[in-house]
Amino acid sequence: MLLTGRFELRRRIGAGGLAEVFSAHDRTTGAEIAIKLLHAHLALDASTCERFRRELSIARSLDHRGIVRVFDVHQDAGRPFITMELLRGITLRERLLREGPLPPAEARRIARDVCEALRDAHRHGVVHRDLKPENIFLTDGGTVKILDFGLARVAGQSRLTSQGAIAGTLGYVAPEVLAGEPGDARADLYALGSTWYEMLTGHRWCDSSAPPIDGRDAAALRRALENDPELRFLDAGQFLRALQGGSVPPPPPAAPALAAGDYDVLVHDVVRPRAPLRPIERVLERLGTRASPGWKCRLLGAGQAVLVSAASHRSAEAAAALCAAQGLPATVRRVEMRPPSEEWLARHGGWALALLCGLGAMAATAAFGSSAWWTAAGAAFGYMLSWGLRPPASEAPLSGLPAHASGLLRLADGVARRALLLRERRPDLLVLASAAESAATTARAGDGDPALAQRLLELAASLDEALAPEAACP
Repeated sequence: MLLTGRFELRRRIGAGGLAEVFSAHDRTTGAEIAIKLLHAHLALDASTCERFRRELSIARSLDHRGIVRVFDVHQDAGRPFITMELLRGITLRERLLREGPLPPAEARRIARDVCEALRDAHRHGVVHRDLKPENIFLTDGGTVKILDFGLARVAGQSRLTSQGAIAGTLGYVAPEVLAGEPGDARADLYALGSTWYEMLTGHRWCDSSAPPIDGRDAAALRRALENDPELRFLDAGQFLRALQGGSVPPPPPAAPALAAGDYDVLVHDVVRPRAPLRPIERVLERLGTRASPGWKCRLLGAGQAVLVSAASHRSAEAAAALCAAQGLPATVRRVEMRPPSEEWLARHGGWALALLCGLGAMAATAAFGSSAWWTAAGAAFGYMLSWGLRPPASEAPLSGLPAHASGLLRLADGVARRALLLRERRPDLLVLASAAESAATTARAGDGDPALAQRLLELAASLDEALAPEAACP
């Protein structure tokens, strides 16, 4: 079969849901290449063709020995196809089917090579989103290459998967992606952890019969496979250092309990004056985000909601940015010292306020007659509104927030919290972490270079790891 009068197909070497792959001869250059030809029944689907072309654009932006090289896109009889380098060898899936679990040293080497390639892709803002043994190729010369960037996404670009659809393959998809979040580079690290686990055990991490993690690689595997992305490796560089035999640093510390002097986020118009009895989950659903474990929602009688961040001003701003993504005006305010009664009311939310009003009105009616019901109800609601509308000690409306809180900004926040914990031992870490956070915030606003924030984060992570003792080797 001859395509465009130039490419002579030789042998079919693979196929997937989107396309089939052939070895081919380029009559113009004389080179032996591979051709990825879109299935004929998909050629008329505009979104599929766009995804096919986006794979070319993304793959051509990457230049790393661990990523398959892609040359150009052509079209023959209405069917687009991509020309790429011809690889000789087998996929990791084929090897696992032939040999079963790999020796630990070999599995670690493959995972390390994949992680190096991921680090380069992430530095260019590319998240693969479908890393699995089928998309890892082991060449005859010993090189490991990542294939198939068909589901990859560049930070800031729109998604091509349909709303509600999950991008990736079950068994390798990170929990936050399954929960409906877009996922960032740490989702790729979870997929690599799942693949590494499968190389060691022959089982998928999600299998009910999967054996426990133990041995030399246990600490790094557990960190990569954390359900909470905030507890995983900060980036591919940190994961790579663990694969190379370095120590596995502890995850960022959990946010401390809310105390006076911390910050919370006042979200206006999330609920209406009659909404104190609405379940908190409905408000979080309106916010369109998965609440961090350190956040909770308080409903006020004044018809406002407060999204509480128990960490710091930077965490409060991240929470407010999530609200801004839904078009909700948000205000960061400093928590005041409150009398015990107000503190109790703040902790128990709007349902407790409404309950107190009802009980107070019933007691007043029983003691003084029906005319006292309105007096008691008015006094109770008046107190609620005066507390809810009382101006805070320090209030600063947020303006010009980014459309969404980026992965870089979340990573910078985690590093900054870690730096605050270690500020007495390593003040230089705090300086780097603050600079990384500032660069990430600027980049999200479109006024800075994300690569600078990424570099500062890597430097901060390196300093953090230098504090941990070297891992003992067996």
